[in-house]
Amino acid sequence: MQHPVPEKARVVVVGGGIIGASILYHLAKDGVTDALLLERDRFASGTTWHAAGIVGQLRESRAQTELAQYTTALFQSLEAETGQATGYRENGSMTVALNPARLELIRRNVSAAQRLGVPAHFLTPAQVKERWPLLRVDDVLGGQFVPSNGQVNPLDVTTALIKGARQRGALALENTPVLELLVRSGRVIGVRTARGDVACERVVLAGGMWTHALARRHGVAVPLQAAEHFYIVTEPLPGLARTTPVLTVADERAYYKEDAGKLLVGGVEARGKAWPPPGEAIPATFSFQELPPDMEHMEPLLALAFERVPALQDVGVQLFFCGPESFTPDGRAYLGPAAELGGLYVAAGFNSNGILSSGGAGKVMSQWVVAGLPPVGMGTLHAQRALPFQASSRYLRERVVESIGMHMTLPWPGHQVATARGVRHFPLHDRLLAAGAVMGERIGWEFPLYFDRPGATLPHEPGLGHQAWFPQVQRECLAARDAALLIDQSCYGKLLVSGADAARALNHVSANEMDVPVGRSVYTQWLNERGGIEADVTATRLAEDEYLVVTGHPSQVRDRAWFRSHLDPAWRVQCHDLTSGHAMFSLSGPRAREILQALTDADVSNAALPFGAAQFMDVGCGRAWVLRRSFTGELGYEIYPATDLARHVYEALLEAGRERGMLHGGFLALNHCRLEKGFVHYGHDIGEDDTPFEAGLGFAVALGKPGGFIGREA
Repeated sequence: MQHPVPEKARVVVVGGGIIGASILYHLAKDGVTDALLLERDRFASGTTWHAAGIVGQLRESRAQTELAQYTTALFQSLEAETGQATGYRENGSMTVALNPARLELIRRNVSAAQRLGVPAHFLTPAQVKERWPLLRVDDVLGGQFVPSNGQVNPLDVTTALIKGARQRGALALENTPVLELLVRSGRVIGVRTARGDVACERVVLAGGMWTHALARRHGVAVPLQAAEHFYIVTEPLPGLARTTPVLTVADERAYYKEDAGKLLVGGVEARGKAWPPPGEAIPATFSFQELPPDMEHMEPLLALAFERVPALQDVGVQLFFCGPESFTPDGRAYLGPAAELGGLYVAAGFNSNGILSSGGAGKVMSQWVVAGLPPVGMGTLHAQRALPFQASSRYLRERVVESIGMHMTLPWPGHQVATARGVRHFPLHDRLLAAGAVMGERIGWEFPLYFDRPGATLPHEPGLGHQAWFPQVQRECLAARDAALLIDQSCYGKLLVSGADAARALNHVSANEMDVPVGRSVYTQWLNERGGIEADVTATRLAEDEYLVVTGHPSQVRDRAWFRSHLDPAWRVQCHDLTSGHAMFSLSGPRAREILQALTDADVSNAALPFGAAQFMDVGCGRAWVLRRSFTGELGYEIYPATDLARHVYEALLEAGRERGMLHGGFLALNHCRLEKGFVHYGHDIGEDDTPFEAGLGFAVALGKPGGFIGREA
């Protein structure tokens, strides 16, 4: 007899794959015994059941590496705790290099692993052969070995996690699809299932490839798309030891895993295949199902694999497998609260890393839901980096073709995506191209990397040394030092905070003193209760009841959501996104003041417009807010014309700057200059695990201001 659906629960987890199971387990472990997991079909029936089960520990930050290490430890302890085997084996993992750039990356990875506390060893070709005797190594330059990595049975782990959650009082139900979220006053209050409604305080969407469609129906962007992923499993392979490490040959886009005496060989192609086809939805009945293998698509990678492991040519293939997995536009999962609905959380889009991420993801999401903050900073995994336009299914289908290959694409300075381009443009996009801009892409924006001759394109030669564009960037940096540099930064987020309590609200969330005179700007951080940096912004007081808050372009949605979620409902304050309504030009260098003065009758001398001051002034025949600040570290100004005036202001700046040595500049030069100046950048140098004092930003903290601020006590 099927267990009845309860009328209420404290937390509802949607999705019974390994991620949802881990969240339920950790919620129960953290004392939320009235947590409920709802699975549309059977547990692990979507993607989890056919995952390769590879477990790695080395991630992009210390915090994420520690979470991966926690996952490994959890897999080792679950069997003793629940009595359910997980199939965990610590065979280690190995990566090999077939070209000098990959070899350099491996050397860096080994160094980073040692710094992050993960045992790792650099291998010579002979040592690679010793650990993988069946591998052809005549063209292998070297490799890395992480002995503590392993492999696991995903279906068994999911079963163990759900069993462990149930032992602590949590409830997990199969065959109970969630049809919609129940919402009141911008907040989730429950879910509607095929078997009745459930009232709850929090909902966690962990439905894998179904998450995007369910979220989009409620105006929530969770940009992920299913794509076909394939592997083969051979017949028993003579000479293959059970202790053979998991092997990655990224330069041939393949991975190899020992599987009960057989060899599993998987491919991660540079250009994948979106699924399902355009106009079709993922079938509601899709459960423990495979997709028809496209042999023509698989053949090129498999041919390389059969050459790399010659023994494959002498055994049969027992299984040609193809199944769907979900991928995101930037190759990273979405974790944390959604920006659009209060009480809604997301844990989805794991890009073939769901198994190795599951334990850490469950731990993080449980504490985030219970305590309001994750135990460590989520950085590039934060769900609120998603932009509304990314909910476009066409955009996702086009990008997933490239997303699937991001795992094994060699990263190099200036590397850019090629798919789903031309979605968001600066107001002066065509003029920047005419001036020689070579464009990159970030969250849909086409933005100038550097300037070359008109029509020049970005070189695509992978390498970790100086790139072909370095002389152009050097030229721009020298212009900022010796004359003037004009950078279009219109993609930066712009938030208008207004209302009678605007100053009060900003003082509550900001570490610095925000109640400043009209026409003053303040550099500040927004902190969490632990004192960690959640946002790094500049706020300019435009009027007694208005502030313009400027933030980095990836933080446009996240910062607005953070501000709004920390307001007292009684305060009279609003926060509107003005990003697309204003351009932003950065003018910096020793001749910047001279250029600006040529365009306005206002006094822009140091006495009249000192550092941090802002003024609404004439710029040519237009008007704009001009802020005396610069991220290059030189004398500089930020100019914010309304979008309809942007072209005129830009042309006026060009005319005044041409005879004074001003050049166009791109974001690569901006980054070089700010690094030389020692200006920190949110997401690279500082984040949620850093306090302002640890980051050398104590000058932007007003500990003694009346009323304090979030994070002051910490």
